[in-house]
Amino acid sequence: MKVYEVIETQEMFRGEIIEDYYIIYEQTENKVFANRNNHLFQQKRFLEETVNVFKGNQHSTLKKVKTYPVRHLAFGDIRETIRKDFPDLFKNLNRSLA
Repeated sequence: MKVYEVIETQEMFRGEIIEDYYIIYEQTENKVFANRNNHLFQQKRFLEETVNVFKGNQHSTLKKVKTYPVRHLAFGDIRETIRKDFPDLFKNLNRSLA
C-alpha cells in the first residue's frame, strides 16, 4: 500500500503568469507499507519536491499540465525551464520579447 501526504504547497510566480494558469510548489511525503500477518509495516519513506503547472479557472477543476521534479533543477532555474516548455506562460517575458 502506498500513502502520499502533502506536507507543503506554495503558489509560485503569482501575478507573473497569464490568467487561468498556476505554478505550484509541492512537497510530498511518500510511504510504502507491506501487510504481514494483518499488520502494516513501513518499508520505505521518502520526500518528493515538485513544481506543477496547472490550468483551470474558478468554473473548472484544475488540470495538471506538467510536473518538474525539483531535485533535477536548481530553484533559480525553475522559471527558465518552465519558460522553455511554455514560452507564452509568463506575462513579463512576453512583453519584453515584443
